[in-house]
Amino acid sequence: MKQKIKLLFLIIVGCSQLPAQPLPELIQQIADNNLSLKVQEKEYYATLEGAAQINPRPDPELGVGIFPLPVETRLGGQALRVSAMQRFPWFGTIDSQKEVALAKAAVVQGQLSVRELELKYQVEQAYLRLYKTQKSSVIIGRNLVFLEALERLALAKVESGTAIAADVLRVQLQIETLRQELAILETQERPPTIQINQILNRSLDQTIEVMDSLTFATLPIDKIGLLEQIAADHPLLKMYDLQQEVATARIDANGIADKPTFGVGVDYIMVNKRDDAMPARNGRDIVQLKAVVRLPLYKGKYESKEKEELLKIEALDFQKADVLAQFQAAIETAYARYDAAVLQMDLYQKQIALTQATIRILETDYSANGKNFDELLRLQKELIEYDLKILHAIVESHLAKSEIDRYLSIR
Repeated sequence: MKQKIKLLFLIIVGCSQLPAQPLPELIQQIADNNLSLKVQEKEYYATLEGAAQINPRPDPELGVGIFPLPVETRLGGQALRVSAMQRFPWFGTIDSQKEVALAKAAVVQGQLSVRELELKYQVEQAYLRLYKTQKSSVIIGRNLVFLEALERLALAKVESGTAIAADVLRVQLQIETLRQELAILETQERPPTIQINQILNRSLDQTIEVMDSLTFATLPIDKIGLLEQIAADHPLLKMYDLQQEVATARIDANGIADKPTFGVGVDYIMVNKRDDAMPARNGRDIVQLKAVVRLPLYKGKYESKEKEELLKIEALDFQKADVLAQFQAAIETAYARYDAAVLQMDLYQKQIALTQATIRILETDYSANGKNFDELLRLQKELIEYDLKILHAIVESHLAKSEIDRYLSIR
């Protein structure tokens, strides 16, 4: 049993010697590897191609007609008709359609930025959970070494007759408890590891070793300036502005769509010569020039379309204000979370210092006369808890910072 514990601890310590994978390195891999970002990137380029498909003018129309029952004229019977027509939209129609298409592409690009920011946040959160789990294992493994030494001391005291066998059983119970906690922590490493690997589009079993240590995080002091920066720069809020630009471009295009369109064309009619008479210009072909105008007399749909887009703009204003209020609430919560972590850190550091001093005294006392073993075990257990609580406070400070960074477009 002791050999298994030692082996597990060596594995934990050995992992800390492996090359760590810094969080910025993992975040950098998101843009290159994440499949959902690649999908949105292709959708953005596809939208741009849609803008390029808008022609300067409609395609020309060509037509051919034959006369199974020829129409007889003075100069002969009509045998074949060939026609060509080119239509022209109202001035500015093509430009307005391109503006709508480009505005849609800008929205897709904004969605890409929002998604990338969210993926960075997910990787940070998963990485910090993994960090807490791995460092908790190190703390527990370190204390296992101390308890093993204490077990050997208790055995020696029992053999010398200055302690009771129950002391050995108590320390062995503590060792077994910590060993079970290590096994639980090992299973808890899987979910964040899987999440990070899935986001980075690599094998779900790929091991992730966290950096050696994290210090307590620092937050921006100017909270008001931070909120102003978020309101001005966050891609989700910008995306609402871009969606309003799409609606405005549609209104402009709709204002042109109810204007007339024009068309010019020519018809050529081939005429067969008459055999029964010889009039002047017998069999002369016919050429007809023509012009057409489409008059949009029924404008109800255009008025309704404009009202629809104006309502969308108003709705986006409310939606943007609602999202900004949610961001502000989340940031206030993150600051409160950080402040609590600061207080916890200060409290636990003081408690650790006092506990360690007391443990040293009790160790000396137990080594000398075998007294206060229960108290020594209790304090050692508290020391583990304080170490874990300090780790928790440090991770909490970084989780709070990650929550705030989630709303910053520049990381």
